[in-house]
Amino acid sequence: MKIRIEQKTLAEAAKRAHRRLPNNPLQPVLSGLLMEADGDTLTLSGFDYETATRATLAADILEPGHMLVSGRLLSDVTAAMPAGPIDVVVDGQETTLSAPGTTFTLPTMDRGDYPALPETPKAAGTVDGDLLAAAVVHAAQASMPDKEAAGKLEGFRGVHVAADGNHLAVSASDRYRIVRHRIPWTPDGDAAGELLVPAAHLAATAKQLTGGPVRMSFTSDSIGVAALANDTLTVTSRTVATPFPNVEGFFPDPAQAVGWVRADATALLEAIRRAALVNDKEEQAIWLAVEHGQVTVTGGVEGSKGASRVDAETVDLNGFTAGFRPGFLGSLLTPIDGAVQAWFTTPTKPALIVPVDDEGAATDTYRAVCMPVRLK
Repeated sequence: MKIRIEQKTLAEAAKRAHRRLPNNPLQPVLSGLLMEADGDTLTLSGFDYETATRATLAADILEPGHMLVSGRLLSDVTAAMPAGPIDVVVDGQETTLSAPGTTFTLPTMDRGDYPALPETPKAAGTVDGDLLAAAVVHAAQASMPDKEAAGKLEGFRGVHVAADGNHLAVSASDRYRIVRHRIPWTPDGDAAGELLVPAAHLAATAKQLTGGPVRMSFTSDSIGVAALANDTLTVTSRTVATPFPNVEGFFPDPAQAVGWVRADATALLEAIRRAALVNDKEEQAIWLAVEHGQVTVTGGVEGSKGASRVDAETVDLNGFTAGFRPGFLGSLLTPIDGAVQAWFTTPTKPALIVPVDDEGAATDTYRAVCMPVRLK
């Protein structure tokens, strides 16, 4: 194999691909990146049995071929080379990367031991990459950690994406929080489907695909993988085998609430963070008290107290108090720009959190649920 490619193009692709490789793979060959040259493109691939990445790069292919090389070495070496064209030549068990004044020789790995990459399912539609990344990265924070999501809870460790007409519903839950974003997308015909991918993997993939349209491929009964792709990068991920829990019934009905609070989301978030500063532990509750058009957020323990007041519009909640973990409640407010409205039933039942527009009408782009904690 003999190719010529721009240093910046190869260095950026190698860095992205190397980040997705395991740090301590069970098989040493999985620490490698596969380079395949054919026609006028170079394909750079990585695989760890969970996620496969394929970057398609423009290059001058002088001799077609393929080689497998350490992902760490390729990333470090290409990043250190001078800007401009790089010549990559494979000769037996060695790969030489050269530029004016700089030459590196890397050992190749055995291509025969490298597993076959999974086939990419057919795309079901297209979504804006920036909107997808914002929704997925935020939802991933509300998923259950892998160590806790064992057995029957396996479905909670992923981010769930489902087609709903001309929108995608992006959801996650750790049983204490539920997050659901709705973002527009363009389905291919009547294409419908869903995917459930481990939260960390899907968030990392979505962040790599910002800046343009993203094609999405859903999982099916016959194939347990899903894929996201743009014009230069395709990422195929193994899906979570356990279905995502049906959380629809856990969104409180506003009609059943005893009252609601409407306030500026940023002001309320800042008040929560200030109150939590005097807490002993991260999971220690802060409490919200509603009284006469204000919400007072209080935190702390004996000897250390902190309180912040936020102006709010309230209905039927004077004297209402409820406790929440500050990290959980705060995380549900971060995507809201403007006013937020929260419906409450009792201090021990979940609260519904929804952004509202300037007229006070709830929007359908985002909603969340937060479970309170029992105050002593």
